[in-house]
Amino acid sequence: MTGKLRFEVNDNQGCFIFPETWFGSLLDEFEELIDAYDADEISETSYINKLRRLARQENDFIDVHAHLAYVFLEQNAPRKALNAALKGLAIGNRLIPEGFSGRIIWIHPDNRPFLRALYAAILANAHLQRHQDAIMLIEKILDYNPEDNHGARWLLGPELLRTGAHEQARHILQEHADEFSPYWYELGLLHFLNGELVKAATAFRRGFAANTYIAEILCGNLHPFPLAVWHNFSGGPDTAEDYYATYHPLWGQYPEALLFVNWLYNHSSVLHERAEIIKCAEMLMQE
Repeated sequence: MTGKLRFEVNDNQGCFIFPETWFGSLLDEFEELIDAYDADEISETSYINKLRRLARQENDFIDVHAHLAYVFLEQNAPRKALNAALKGLAIGNRLIPEGFSGRIIWIHPDNRPFLRALYAAILANAHLQRHQDAIMLIEKILDYNPEDNHGARWLLGPELLRTGAHEQARHILQEHADEFSPYWYELGLLHFLNGELVKAATAFRRGFAANTYIAEILCGNLHPFPLAVWHNFSGGPDTAEDYYATYHPLWGQYPEALLFVNWLYNHSSVLHERAEIIKCAEMLMQE
């Protein structure tokens, strides 16, 4: 066992292996730092400075760069986030053999820092509107880890749409809209841009049912108050705010699409439809 991070391949499965020297003080200090930050026991500035110190202490520590990337994303500093994520990826890519086409799956804990850094780079590229780069990395993370523990697949449809690959985007959005509420809004926007207003209205109405908060935000209420109902994993206001924060620039280019959503969302027949859906959701809470 060497004192350096390694990458081994067995049966086309790749696995990073932490050196024995990391176990003990280094990993313990890192985990305690993460716990302290999550518990609001230290400031953001202190957290960043301590992560940077750990990065200087151990050059191959990918997870430090991944966590720096995520805190920069929280600060709405995607360029700094991308730089941090790319530093982590460079460490891993240096160890992965040229031509490797196998899996690097999440189930192996030592693979997780690399996959975290890869997902952070995807998010940063999406926020920077570098959509081709984001698509390339999404495809890479899905090839490495088909289980997709981070949910990178939920970014693929919007990224394709923003590169102008409308047919590919339509295929992805239609296939997975029932699984992820923002996809209905993306599909509605795609139909609207193609002049298919009836299809757009149908997709938006499905979106209103799946996540009403996205419509609220698109109509101008940027911080909608959550309803007293049960939400599935993509049906709540957090998903809506994350979606808008990442993908609102394209909506802003087409104010007529926003007007269409506003008109439809407040149309009397749709108001009645929404009321019936909310009534059913409230009844479920009373069971």
